Amino acid sequence: MVAPKIQILMAIGVALGVVQAGPIDYSNYINRSPVNNQATCTTPQCRLTAAGIVNDMDPTADPCQDFSKFTCGGFHAKHKIPEGKPSIGPFDILRDDNARILRLIVDPSLGQTPKAPVGDKAAQRNIKKLQDLFNSCMDDKAILKAGRKPLVDEIQKIVNSLPASRSHPDKKTLAKTLGQIAKYGLETPGFINLDVGSDDNNPLANVLTVNEDGLGLRDESQYKDEKRIKEYKETIAAMFQIILGDEDVTNRSQPLTSNDTKKEWSNAAKEVVDFEIQLAEIKTPQSELWDSTKNRNPRTIAQLNALTPSIDWSLFLKESFPPGLKYTGPIIVSSLPYLTKLEGLLQKTSAKTLQRYFSWVLIRSLSRNLAQPYKQPKTNFDSVASGISANATTERWTTCLSTADTNLVHITGHYFVKATFKGNSRQEVLNIVDNIIASYENTFPTLAWLDKKTRDGAIKKLKAIVKSIGYTTDNPDDVSAKSLDAFYKGYAVGEKDFFGNQLRYKRWAAAKAFGELLVPVDREGMEFSLTTVNAFYNPGANSIYIPAGILQLPFFNIENPEYVNYGSMGVVGGHEIGHAFDNNGRHYDSIGRLANWWTNATSQAFEEKAQCFVNQYGNFTIKGPQGEDHNLDGELTLGENLADNGGIKMAFRIWQSRHKSDPKGNKFKNFKLPGLDKYTPEQLFFISYGRLWCTMMTPDALVDYVGSNPHSPGKWRINGAAQNSPDFARAFKCKADTPMNPVNKCEVW
Repeated sequence: MVAPKIQILMAIGVALGVVQAGPIDYSNYINRSPVNNQATCTTPQCRLTAAGIVNDMDPTADPCQDFSKFTCGGFHAKHKIPEGKPSIGPFDILRDDNARILRLIVDPSLGQTPKAPVGDKAAQRNIKKLQDLFNSCMDDKAILKAGRKPLVDEIQKIVNSLPASRSHPDKKTLAKTLGQIAKYGLETPGFINLDVGSDDNNPLANVLTVNEDGLGLRDESQYKDEKRIKEYKETIAAMFQIILGDEDVTNRSQPLTSNDTKKEWSNAAKEVVDFEIQLAEIKTPQSELWDSTKNRNPRTIAQLNALTPSIDWSLFLKESFPPGLKYTGPIIVSSLPYLTKLEGLLQKTSAKTLQRYFSWVLIRSLSRNLAQPYKQPKTNFDSVASGISANATTERWTTCLSTADTNLVHITGHYFVKATFKGNSRQEVLNIVDNIIASYENTFPTLAWLDKKTRDGAIKKLKAIVKSIGYTTDNPDDVSAKSLDAFYKGYAVGEKDFFGNQLRYKRWAAAKAFGELLVPVDREGMEFSLTTVNAFYNPGANSIYIPAGILQLPFFNIENPEYVNYGSMGVVGGHEIGHAFDNNGRHYDSIGRLANWWTNATSQAFEEKAQCFVNQYGNFTIKGPQGEDHNLDGELTLGENLADNGGIKMAFRIWQSRHKSDPKGNKFKNFKLPGLDKYTPEQLFFISYGRLWCTMMTPDALVDYVGSNPHSPGKWRINGAAQNSPDFARAFKCKADTPMNPVNKCEVW
């Protein structure tokens, strides 16, 4: 199937302002650049970095008892979780900072948008397209005036293609309808989701995959929650009445309530939910979908027709693809049992039910592009589902900024990189990543459990890792206005047509995705915003991606001393490289092909060593809403914990070797920072790592997080890695068997 989703370094979302400089006395320092490692840097950048470290710390805490409290106690004391948000941390603060920079680029009302060079027609078109999209989103009056009609027109196309007068749709009718849905893009899937990605057996080739989908709730477990189901039915009924009912909701003097919902729409909602419940019952467990040995099932069109006779697969694909696209490659099915069970479900489902279901699929995906009165019930439902008050409001510009950054991601990235990615930052980060790779390569021969055959394969894989840093320079070239203009030529944007802009984007993006079937895999391409505060590893491409968005403080600055940059960005890079050898990534070879390149003995040794992490992290606990303890899931978080522990070891070892080889700082800058004289460079390395995870979460959000997120909570990302690091214990002189220096430590790499 498609290579498993890229491994995410961090995935929690909250917001607050910029961290401000703290109470450091600079009176004893002169504003100058350091001459050597004994000098103290007092440039504005060094002061800002030092202030951030000091502000986050609680120096009264004992680092050998609780390194998280020592590193993050100040952050916790100075910050609070914003109302309507589940958490706050450095990732989210930087995300907000990036959004403010991006707004200056995109929002013409602020008067700071970029100007195209005289005569540069491509740049002029790019800027106009970006600003027209943003303005169309901000034009509340035009959106309200358009009303519900744009969405009703799209639903009518589905209704016409799948008439409810028939008791059961024939296979060609259903195929055409599924093809229409597929043209709206991957964010609008029905019960079958077509996708494009690299083939596990031939990762340099793009293949078509058939995946299960179609649920309106977050996962199948929610369909067993009676309260949730009741709220979901009421939401669907209200949305049906608002979008398809006789009365325009904007003519009402009072908001629509459940008591106002007409019976016909309540019945329609019940049909939809009952159908989704049956879909949830036939879904494949998530653990199996992630199992690379089970999710690659190549099938021909004839075999798919035999598996699901209710669908004409040849017509389904023809209707889904752009005109003229002919695909003759393999079709990879992620779950054969799902398609078999789906056929049974389709045989007993009426055309009327399917018509209502597909109408809801469009409403839940496209209603977000309507004026607020036409989407209020769904907005309220989604807010509560996210743990946010239904009364919480979001400024319109944030929504429109997100839209611009999604639809024109390479144009926004072009100007964001210009604004934030200065000097030799890209090369410096690439140097750090290359040095971390060298650290892994130096370490592998020292591991007695890693035999020569597997070690050689691991080193080969290391050397083959593709590194995308900051931005891409091909398909499109993020620094070339001409390349970006050509890339977006097929996407038309109107200044007064927000819904149309969104619809055209979905269809353009879907056609572009299917077009990838005819070209080789782009292993370097970043298919996400360059403002993203994250980093990624894709095992199916053996590639790491570090976008410009994360290459800011506290994660990186080219003027920082190396012990700060290696403790932060070095560990981030080491973490992503570590995913190449975690419990999932280790099953892929140097080009991203699913292959067994490990010997049985080494594989068994890995499993035994990994079990130590499962046990260790499985014994860590967090507090729930009532003060009750909840254990972390050591199995769920294993891959991320292995990456954290390997990353911090490799980053420290390579930084330490550079520092020892050049103690005076003639080549490698490890100068002092103001106000931090009492800490050694070794200690500041670990402090720089720890402060990345100074995260606070509400108890409810934290319980939900540990139950579903493959990352450990921030406290245990800090303390777990510290407990396993002899380098940390030496740096802080922790006595044996103290909480942060247990006698028994876990180690794989």
